[in-house]
Amino acid sequence: MGARLAVVGTVLVALTGLGTLSACSDDDKSSKAAFVEAEKQAAENSLPKGDDEKYLGALASLDTKLTADKQAAIDNGYNLCVDFTNGMTTSETVIDAIDLFQVDAKTAQKVVAIAKTHLCGPSASKGS
Repeated sequence: MGARLAVVGTVLVALTGLGTLSACSDDDKSSKAAFVEAEKQAAENSLPKGDDEKYLGALASLDTKLTADKQAAIDNGYNLCVDFTNGMTTSETVIDAIDLFQVDAKTAQKVVAIAKTHLCGPSASKGS
């Protein structure tokens, strides 16, 4: 989380240094793009790095529909890791998995277990 704040703070300082931006300028568009990219990088730096391929393989073995959009499946899996990092319990994370993956509770429990195993770091055991 600290890396994210540092990057966002750096981006905000950089944006402030650009001066006043008009709503329709190209500078405004490029500044927004730079900010979005910085946000994305900060999020990636704060997430654990798991084994995306094993995660996708395990999800596909559970139900191939879960990996129809591989990037969405990976993003959703890391969102579950963030749930644990933020102190959510396993039960709360299962509810999130139901929504993210559009599955029933039993499948969501398996998805959470797969994400914990292949994507989330040791801190994923915070929830119970």
